[in-house]
Amino acid sequence: MSSAALVDEIANELDSWPGVRIERRSEDVAVARYEHLELGILDRERGVVELRFSRAEHDELVEHGDAEPSAAAPDSDVVTHSVSGPSDVTAALELFDRRYRDLRGEDDPYSSADPPA
Repeated sequence: MSSAALVDEIANELDSWPGVRIERRSEDVAVARYEHLELGILDRERGVVELRFSRAEHDELVEHGDAEPSAAAPDSDVVTHSVSGPSDVTAALELFDRRYRDLRGEDDPYSSADPPA
């Protein structure tokens, strides 16, 4: 499966989460938003997702190998995760879930398998 198809799979899952919508910026780039807040960027062409975290979370994610610092902005609070296989889809969704919970002020992970509130 191509990276673009895997990024599309992530977008489709995120689009099913309450309050989340996907805004296409171009054929290859989309923004995932929770209400009016940015969850992250999905880049089909590059096969990556980009998310913004607090500096402490950013450093923790990079230190534990869960994400990479942004190559475009290495001094920023943005992390990236390459998507090249099914395990990367899972890892990227875990990053989005962490950001989603931060924005919602929740502690428990969200799953589309959860019953609606």
